[in-house]
Amino acid sequence: MATRYHIAAKDLRGPITAYAKRFDFLEVHVLPAQEPEKPKETQPALATLRRWRKQVPPHFDFSVVAGPNVAKLRPGPLLERELAAGMAGVHALQARCFVLRTPADVTPSALWRDRLAKVVDRFPRDVTHVVWEPGGVWETGEAAVVAKKLGIVLAVDAARDPVPVGSVAYARLRALGETRSFSESTLERIVRSIGPRKDVFVVLETDSAKVEVKRLRRLAQRTKSSGVGGLGRLVRPRGSIVVRDDEQE
Repeated sequence: MATRYHIAAKDLRGPITAYAKRFDFLEVHVLPAQEPEKPKETQPALATLRRWRKQVPPHFDFSVVAGPNVAKLRPGPLLERELAAGMAGVHALQARCFVLRTPADVTPSALWRDRLAKVVDRFPRDVTHVVWEPGGVWETGEAAVVAKKLGIVLAVDAARDPVPVGSVAYARLRALGETRSFSESTLERIVRSIGPRKDVFVVLETDSAKVEVKRLRRLAQRTKSSGVGGLGRLVRPRGSIVVRDDEQE
């Protein structure tokens, strides 16, 4: 089976139908209705989410981003409300991914690893990937070991960090410093570093995402047609992180 790329912009601007003509994936922030009001494009109602699912093609995918209190991993009513809202959002959108972006104060200590595992265990994963994107002092290799142990996907900035080996990759390409856009050569290097997978989710966080999505899709298609993509070959892409079984403990 060939590698399938799902490409998103950093946010939704305009109607979902117009967005879906250029991109095939969208991250959605879902919070409880009783939370302070947010812009509609970052906190849509469940009715809006259901309408979005009907307005886009069947192949279009969604990710639901966990609320800030879920991301903090601190037990309590705020976490419970946001977790319930996130689950409802996943069902309304038929989302492929639930993204947990933990802040810098969630460190590699045993306490936070245990709290992360407890939150991850709360979320059903029959058809939805749990994606973890750690902030702060986590080393990519160390985080990859934790993610493998928990059976979740580690999100990385594929332009700067190695991508863990696995059937699914989740990459965020950030516009940092002088990098306001990604050249074709940079995107080609990213595609090669990701290598063959079943699914690859890429979020382009640049203002030029409309241009870059065309380049990225063309490069991914070129890789597919050249026979590099797919899961039939046992290929570990250069720069990837391989987690051995004995590193899970």
